[in-house]
Amino acid sequence: MISVDEAVKIVLGTAETLAPITVFTEGSRGFVTFGPVFADMDSPSFDRVMMDGYALKASFSGDGAVLPVDGIIGAGEFRTDTVADGHAVKIMTGAPLPPGTDSVIQVELTSDPGDGKVKLHAMMKSGDNVSPQGDEAKKGTVLIPAGTVIDSPAASVCAMAGFSLVEVIALPKVGVLPTGAELVKPTSQVPAPGYIRDTNTSGIFVQSLSWGGIPIRLGYPGDDPAKIRALIDKGLDCDILVLTGGVSMGDYDYVPDILKEAGVEILFHKVALKPGKPILFGRRDKTYVFGLPGNPVAGYLGFELFIGPLIRRIAGETGFRTQWFKGIAGGDFKVKSDRTLFLVSKARWEDGKWVVYPVESKGSADIASVVGTNCFARFEEGRYAVSSGEEVNFFFTRGSLYGAQR
Repeated sequence: MISVDEAVKIVLGTAETLAPITVFTEGSRGFVTFGPVFADMDSPSFDRVMMDGYALKASFSGDGAVLPVDGIIGAGEFRTDTVADGHAVKIMTGAPLPPGTDSVIQVELTSDPGDGKVKLHAMMKSGDNVSPQGDEAKKGTVLIPAGTVIDSPAASVCAMAGFSLVEVIALPKVGVLPTGAELVKPTSQVPAPGYIRDTNTSGIFVQSLSWGGIPIRLGYPGDDPAKIRALIDKGLDCDILVLTGGVSMGDYDYVPDILKEAGVEILFHKVALKPGKPILFGRRDKTYVFGLPGNPVAGYLGFELFIGPLIRRIAGETGFRTQWFKGIAGGDFKVKSDRTLFLVSKARWEDGKWVVYPVESKGSADIASVVGTNCFARFEEGRYAVSSGEEVNFFFTRGSLYGAQR
């Protein structure tokens, strides 16, 4: 067996960024920019008014000053004639500042004396309430560097620069292949004795989406080696192939041998990890291959530790790595293990620190115990117990509230 940290290093050390593709900016959430996005013009492209009010020359302002009003300018209207000294123009937020003026007084600092004039109740300075041309960005400025994960603000900036389409790194296709003759598709029909509903595929689909992968269902081969091989060959057309079950030491655990027959180079098989010791990782050509244990909690942990970070790396987030946090135990953890142990937990921010609470679980098959949790607490081998108040290392899962913000 190899250590958890060594296994992570091997997985991420193989990561190669996928090819660029072009997508609609409106559909670019979660993609990573392939190249920088440049400003194609000054932003704003004119001296833009920041407040509803009156445009004027500041030297003619002052508390009690009364100025004639020469019309009104709305957003999207451009006035070319010069405003006379000592005159004002009513103006709306977003409109271009007209020639002959250099500031805007907010409407709430004025009153209406009638007769087409405005009375001022403040002294203005040149530039007040005006965003000068190019104040936000000059033409040619890098607005978004290459390697940026696109979120709502980034999409808005792409649109600002005239990008209805944006070049990004492709998101990986994740083939999901559950093995095991006992599995049936999840339906409302109660499985026959000896059979269980396939929970792993649904879970891995959602995990893949949380991390930015595109999950693909490959089918149910049972424990038939020929069917497993046929679906593995199909799955090797994906960027990442994830198998569940069949990777341990049982009589029907055919997966490692079939992968070797299919030309997959096994880079490690078994990690000093609990739960999830049998985990397998290999590669054939450009495809990354994982064999996860069939127990759903073990598979969930393995995906969070290894597969999710790999998705981010090959999707262009090349510096991505799991962020570890320190907290204090909010209860007693039983941690006796001959391997690095991970326990599903709940972390809460309390009184300026993270407090990590243990969650009651019946083992690595008890996926129901994971619902509502947001992290895994890590305990090194050789420890027997961690008491309330002791330090705990943990990481947030991707789909949790805090993990999604990571």
